Amino acid sequence: MILEVKNKIDKSYLAIVVLFLFAGAVSWQLFFKEYRQSDTVDAHLFPSEIDGWVAKELPISDGEYAILETRNAFTRKYVSPKGEVVYLFIVYSQNNRKVSHPPEICYTGSGATILRNVVTRVDVPSLDVPIHANRVYLEQRDVEQLMYYWFKVGGAFTANYWKQQLMIVANTLLRKPSSSALIRLSAPVKGQDVEASARAIETFVEVATPHFFEYLP
Repeated sequence: MILEVKNKIDKSYLAIVVLFLFAGAVSWQLFFKEYRQSDTVDAHLFPSEIDGWVAKELPISDGEYAILETRNAFTRKYVSPKGEVVYLFIVYSQNNRKVSHPPEICYTGSGATILRNVVTRVDVPSLDVPIHANRVYLEQRDVEQLMYYWFKVGGAFTANYWKQQLMIVANTLLRKPSSSALIRLSAPVKGQDVEASARAIETFVEVATPHFFEYLP
């Protein structure tokens, strides 16, 4: 009798373990599957004129869109009233966490050389929002440029790719907005005056950041 009860308990326990493992496997696949849902937010609505900075849309090839896994992306050349030039690239998705990845991968793949790569802080006094961004100094075909980039997840910014991925996972599990965006700004470096390029980028960041919250929720 005792042996029969023990066998029943063992079988019940085994059944529960099997069901638990099955449910976990299904949940894992559903969470990390490749989402193809359409975004309801169009990143292209991001303003093409910001506080005197006027933009010109630059083309993105079909091959580049295929790599990004979304067409909810754009590249623009913004020019300030003083003639400063900043290039803005944004890729955004509400559902696909894979769309935003470190741009160094693309740059080095196309033959660029990373000369310096550090994390820097950009303050936005109007919003009291500090942005920690990757500051990358690179050279490609004898042309030097400075690049700042970071990730946006919901209402938060981070310079770290893996932290971005964890934030998306956490927000998804907590049923919070888990949209993600890669925000990349770059400026040409003339006469090795890197700081002039940095000032142009940071000036643009200060006026553009409120729009990042509005148009990339």
